Amino acid sequence: MKRILIVDDFEPGRLVLRKSLEKQGYVCQEAENGLEALQTLRATYFDLVITDNTMPVMTGLEFIQFLAQQPPAQQPPVILLTGTPSRYLYDEARLAGAQGIFNKPYDAQILFSEISSILQSR
Repeated sequence: MKRILIVDDFEPGRLVLRKSLEKQGYVCQEAENGLEALQTLRATYFDLVITDNTMPVMTGLEFIQFLAQQPPAQQPPVILLTGTPSRYLYDEARLAGAQGIFNKPYDAQILFSEISSILQSR
C-alpha cells in the first residue's frame, strides 16, 4: 500500500483530500505545517507528500527546499498545492524538485491522475 503525507494547515481541506485518497486505497497521514511534516518524515516512510504552500511555521515552498537538501533516499516526491499561484512560486518549487504544482481549487481527477503517475514511476 502506498503511503501519502498530506500537509495543510486547513483541517477541512486535509480531511477531504485524505478521505478521497483513502477511498482509492492509499494510506494517508496528516501534518499541519512543513515543520510537523519534517518531523513525521523522520519517523515514517512516505511514497508521496502533498503540501499546501501558504502555512504558518514553514511554507510548502520552504518545506520542499529543505527536502531538496537531504540525501536522495530522504526525498519523497512532492506535489505542491497553492491558492496564490505566481511564476516565482512555480519556478522555485520546480527548481527545488516539486513533481507537480496545482492551483486551488484543483480538479480532483487531474490531481489523482498525477498522483497515480508519480507513484507508478517510483
